[in-house]
Amino acid sequence: MASRDAAFWREAVNDEMDSILSNNTWVLVDLPPGSNTIGCKWIFRRKYRTDGTIQTFKARLVAKRFRQREGIDYFDTYAPVARITSIRVLIALASIYKLVVHQMDVKTAFLNGDLDEEVYMDQPEGFVLPGSEKKVCKLVKSLYGLKQAPKQWHEKFDTVILANGFKHNGADKCVYSKFTSEYGVIVCLYVDDMLIFGTNMLGVCETKKYLASVFKMKDLNEADTILGIKVKRHSEGYALCQNHYIEKLRILEGQLHSSSFASAIGSMMYAMHCTRPDIAFAVNRLSRYTSNPSAEHWKAIARVLGYLKKTKDLGLYYSGYPAMLEGYSDANWVTSVGDNKSTSGWIFTLGGGAISWASKKQSCISHSTMESEFIALASAGKEAEWLRNMLYDIELWPQPMSAISIYCDSQATMSKAYSKIYNGKSRHISLRHEYVRQLIEDGVISIVYVKSSGNLADPFTKGLSRDMWPGFDNFESLEFLPNPVYWTTNLVDWMTCTWLIQSPGLVVQSTGCRAWEFLPDSVAWTTNSGDWITAVKTVIDH
Repeated sequence: MASRDAAFWREAVNDEMDSILSNNTWVLVDLPPGSNTIGCKWIFRRKYRTDGTIQTFKARLVAKRFRQREGIDYFDTYAPVARITSIRVLIALASIYKLVVHQMDVKTAFLNGDLDEEVYMDQPEGFVLPGSEKKVCKLVKSLYGLKQAPKQWHEKFDTVILANGFKHNGADKCVYSKFTSEYGVIVCLYVDDMLIFGTNMLGVCETKKYLASVFKMKDLNEADTILGIKVKRHSEGYALCQNHYIEKLRILEGQLHSSSFASAIGSMMYAMHCTRPDIAFAVNRLSRYTSNPSAEHWKAIARVLGYLKKTKDLGLYYSGYPAMLEGYSDANWVTSVGDNKSTSGWIFTLGGGAISWASKKQSCISHSTMESEFIALASAGKEAEWLRNMLYDIELWPQPMSAISIYCDSQATMSKAYSKIYNGKSRHISLRHEYVRQLIEDGVISIVYVKSSGNLADPFTKGLSRDMWPGFDNFESLEFLPNPVYWTTNLVDWMTCTWLIQSPGLVVQSTGCRAWEFLPDSVAWTTNSGDWITAVKTVIDH
């Protein structure tokens, strides 16, 4: 190795080989007649902390999976991972019930899976055993790079965790729970990263001890960063933020012409899926042009990245109140000019913060506003059913469960939802009508009317017009907001604050938002927009 970090890389390679050999991953044998071997290679990577400093040097021996043959070297490859939505739901529950949240990492996780197939591999470069140069490695356990490695690891972890008294969550097979008279513990697994939620430290410590006795674990203590999402604890609960990830996107902003359009969309999409629902509609629209983007689309991407740069500290704040699962559904009729399809949007909140949202182009053509709203309502109902099933298997949540309120701003859609007869001729609407009707009859959801001004799903279906967003081009008004993520439990309150700055005649109550939560201490409880504007002007003058 000629690198200046050669000593670190050698140490990383030796650590990887020690893990492989101590785990009895393979045995040296003569290659049976008619069998083929797959190669292997070393992968080197630096792992960085959120502040940009190097955390560790990692070396990984991986199998060359492209040489595997289906039906001989592997069969099934599917392996589940936890939904990001599941993580947000559990963080919201932790804020409501004041749970302890710790984090652990499984070292060389994929080496723990047991192989069912006979797989032969060449000896790794630099570690060929003298006197056995012609022998090959018969894999006994899975190795990184194998097509079936994720599946085998999940099966192994699944067997181990269930043997300790945990049980699956019905909605997410990577969420496990165990409740006794002394404690309650919930484990959320995403490949080799896991969050452990406990009603007290006793349950968390016992779970850690059990896992460490079976696997090589790294105890990270209180949760700090999971999947690139910062977990911040505050006096009322937890907050999720991705400011360090958005900082990396600033580098992308200066390289738009050298980056692919799809790569830029993917980078923004990850932030949108995790903690930034406010850019959902923009990403939804831009992602439709990945095959043939124009100069205007590149300009729009630069604009979204500029917005993220200005608002990098925005995130999801969970105060624990209200401890109620609510949803909002909306649609914008015929927003896609090319194919005349509408856009659906919905969002669910729990514990004061958003836990699930979507902005999607509808897959079928709707003939009226009511039909487009009904398609969106059916999608929201499907997500509500999933969320209900997840909470049902968590013993912390009170039983029996009440119906989930879904707020809709279309009275025609509500009337059709509660009607037992559908006399339309469109089959796709008929199926959705039956589905929504069944959810209502089963007590899964209830439809509640809300004005458009108070519908949190509205920003997921359309871009706000310029008369509502004066000064939107330079985002200057956002600079005066004092870290809104720490002050609000309402998804669109920061938008309301911008409206108040630019619209002196606007009455706070008419927006349906709690803009007073942003106000400085001197006017912290006012609902008078004039007081808020005066406070902002004072800040500007100083």
